[in-house]
Amino acid sequence: MFGTKIRQALLAGALSTIAGVQSANATVITYNITESFNQVVYNTTHPTWDTIFTGSFTFDSASNTVSNLTGSLSQAMSGNTTFRHLNYQLSSVYDAGLGGFLISSFYQNTTDVFTGGGFATGGSVAYGNQNAYATIFVNLADPTAALTTAQIDKLAYGDCTTGGLMGTMNKCMTGYINPTTGLQGGTMQGTYPISQTITAAVPEPDAYAMLIAGLGLIGIIGHRRKTK
Repeated sequence: MFGTKIRQALLAGALSTIAGVQSANATVITYNITESFNQVVYNTTHPTWDTIFTGSFTFDSASNTVSNLTGSLSQAMSGNTTFRHLNYQLSSVYDAGLGGFLISSFYQNTTDVFTGGGFATGGSVAYGNQNAYATIFVNLADPTAALTTAQIDKLAYGDCTTGGLMGTMNKCMTGYINPTTGLQGGTMQGTYPISQTITAAVPEPDAYAMLIAGLGLIGIIGHRRKTK
């Protein structure tokens, strides 16, 4: 009788552990993201050399919040061998018309990217302040849903760091769609966003470990019942 109660308690604990893992995965999910910006002029000689941002973020569907957007921004100017690591998510703007958030991560711990300008300033701005950023779009209904043209047009990046980008010219590289004219507005005679792909990341190893441990415990309990 006492042994039965112990087994029942262990079984309940195992099921609780599994349920906890499943619940956490259901509301807080890590996603991988890749977005590309077409380098118009440069792609005439290197058609596969787009500027690319690859990273990850966490989305909490219960609170509708996006956090921990980090990643690497490559540059077509260097053959995608130069990267700026964007580790500071400092901007989160909800756009009701688009149904989601515009999230930006930065190279420096500040949103000031363009010297003498502001966050929305683009073009070939001289003498940047050694900052860079990338803006992604997260659909609240389904982060993995394909973006509409209107959503893609909100993607942007800016890079005002030296070293392998514009070299001694010290120019800011940018990619965006001009919100006023709707035309390609970045440097290189109009660098602009062309795509964004978001996929759910593989669950963390500790989540798998907890799940396997819980299933293993249930198996042991079931085996002991058969041998008695």
